[in-house]
Amino acid sequence: MSKRSLSCLVFLPWVCILAAALLAGLSLLLPFPELREFRSGPWSLRVEDRRGGLLQVLPVNDEGLRREYLPLDALPPYLLAIFIAGEDGRFFLHPGVDPAAAVRAAVSNLRAGGVVSGASTVTMQLAGRAAPGGPGLGGKLREAWNALRVEARMSKGEILELWLNTLPMGSNVEGVASAAREYFSRNIQSLSPEESALLALIPRNPRRYDPRHGGSIEAAVNLLHRAGIVTDRKKFGAVTERSAGIGKIEPWPFRAPHFVRYVDGLPGINSKEVFVSSLDPEVQEILQGEISARVESAAENRISNGAGLALSVETGEVLAWVGSADFFDTESQGQIDGVRIRRQPGSTIKPFLYALALEKGMTPATLLPDIPSAFGSEAVYLPENFSNTCHGPVRLRVALASSLNIPAVHTVVRTGVADFTDWLLALGFDSLEDQRDSLGAGIALGNAELSLLELLTAFSVFQRDGLFLSSSVERALPGSFPRRVMSRETAFLIRDILSSESGRITGFGTGSILNTPYPAMFKTGTSNQFNNIWALGATGKVALGIWMGNFSGETVIGRPGSSIPAAAAVAVLDALQEKPAYRVSEEAYPPPEGITRVKICPVTGERAGPHCPGSLEEYFRTGTEPGPCSAHREDGIYMPSMYRSWGDERGLPWKYRMDESLRILSPADGAVFYLDSTLPRESQVLSIEAEGQGDLLISVNGTLQARGRDFVSLRFPLSPGSHRISLEGAESRIESSFSVR
Repeated sequence: MSKRSLSCLVFLPWVCILAAALLAGLSLLLPFPELREFRSGPWSLRVEDRRGGLLQVLPVNDEGLRREYLPLDALPPYLLAIFIAGEDGRFFLHPGVDPAAAVRAAVSNLRAGGVVSGASTVTMQLAGRAAPGGPGLGGKLREAWNALRVEARMSKGEILELWLNTLPMGSNVEGVASAAREYFSRNIQSLSPEESALLALIPRNPRRYDPRHGGSIEAAVNLLHRAGIVTDRKKFGAVTERSAGIGKIEPWPFRAPHFVRYVDGLPGINSKEVFVSSLDPEVQEILQGEISARVESAAENRISNGAGLALSVETGEVLAWVGSADFFDTESQGQIDGVRIRRQPGSTIKPFLYALALEKGMTPATLLPDIPSAFGSEAVYLPENFSNTCHGPVRLRVALASSLNIPAVHTVVRTGVADFTDWLLALGFDSLEDQRDSLGAGIALGNAELSLLELLTAFSVFQRDGLFLSSSVERALPGSFPRRVMSRETAFLIRDILSSESGRITGFGTGSILNTPYPAMFKTGTSNQFNNIWALGATGKVALGIWMGNFSGETVIGRPGSSIPAAAAVAVLDALQEKPAYRVSEEAYPPPEGITRVKICPVTGERAGPHCPGSLEEYFRTGTEPGPCSAHREDGIYMPSMYRSWGDERGLPWKYRMDESLRILSPADGAVFYLDSTLPRESQVLSIEAEGQGDLLISVNGTLQARGRDFVSLRFPLSPGSHRISLEGAESRIESSFSVR
């Protein structure tokens, strides 16, 4: 054999050893998808209220398993020492497999003639959880090999953290954090060393070492000594006494269930971290109590459920969220979330309509007709007031504060349905996006479907001086950056109207339950089928919304109107007025710059003159103040001609003035209307009204449609496209346009 061959034989074993070592090292670094998936969770989401109280710890599966995550530095150092001493005293010394422990276990098992001791390290236990090796010696070897792979990828701290957070602890919990709640009904940071030792014994045999049944004080004392912690049996006296009552305490609170469901469904939630919500437990308790009590007392009105929401005006944070009167009432569908489902809002939509009207140039004193009016065919759409009474000419302030229906429809015809829809979308009513093609003038009375969350978020804009904030459920994250959606002056005027006692008298009489000793604005509403009754209220601190009715859609009986949710809303705001955090001054809302106060005629809304029956003060945006009253003259009262029929029926001694200038009263120039796909085409008709002095002719698209003297009206069948209205008098002619989609 040559020297060259001999040299190769000498080095060949070393080459093989080196190759084996390299292969082993490479295999340690090969992909380990089971470990990656195991490390990613899932974890139980912990939701707390704004004061740190636990609302819920959500299970990670349908079986109710809870597994909370806590970083290593959040665990008491003595707890780490105790668990390491009990499971793997040489954890920080070995590479994942402990040969010394294996030899010791083998000797013990041989002497006993059976398995009395194991050699699994913390890392091997973790590897077995991530990728089970299977039974027998082969499974144990795979577990040991995977332990080496784990150590190649994770630091000792990461391994210990993951192990403690996923350790099976019996009673359908994993991890030490969830185990502390299950067995001691407390946070793990509050456990004493003695309680931590009792907890550390549980993985060995959850039933035998359950501390609620006594555990094993002897084994716990020995474990503490092994961890270097001085203790004796006497220290376990208080622990044993406390443990006896643990079974009487609910370890897993179930508070604000609909709210927690909403939080759990938000994108980007990190379940490894505690979600500190914006919910105020006091406000939640007050709102839940009021809704539950009012619903129970309103059973005779066939009201089976209610929902409520409270927002911070200053930050947009959700302070209370009550999805139903009783979450566990299956008969009344208590698990449906009334804060999020869409319902017809009724008259609660009107403040936003009149805000748009103010933005477009109307004033609180603008005169609106509350007289029988047809907006469509007579059989299809003849709006009526809740009281079935018409009041003739009313000022905008009265129309809104008294929630009159007919003036609202006149107003939406003037502003245009499309403009109003766009306005609502800008105020956060995203639910309207897929309804806009079917909306008509009935939107003024709330026949669209909206959620309480949208409604209250928009309503709080008035208390925020016209600034919009999206609602927020996270304590550390207030609503989005404020954006201005209406002028400060408009927000003030709506706020002032809805907090005025005198304005409500026309519609609700004196002594309204909405009259509070502190400044608060309110708006109530009832859907046209009487199956949704609403109340919105707000102070400078809190905006509040309450819905009552039936999730099944059944109508309310007895026609209670909105008095029940209104009473609940007032009661909640009264209770919050006693809380320093939510108390507001009893001073009236001060007007901002740009607002002027003028004495007006109570009948016409124009500046009071010497022949007016009296006067009252009204706010106006500077530059929109009215001229002198044109109705009350020395020789009588001259009213617009549109009130002729209404006035004559009541025997009013009115004369009817005719301005020399021609005016197309409705629709507004440029208005856009939508055909309602749910109604027959032939029944969808627009009311066109105009006035002037002398003989008048109205043409639409060049075709004469109606003639009259001083005042003329017609009902024009709607058809898609652009349409032009022409009004012709003796010496002049004017035009306007509208479109139908």
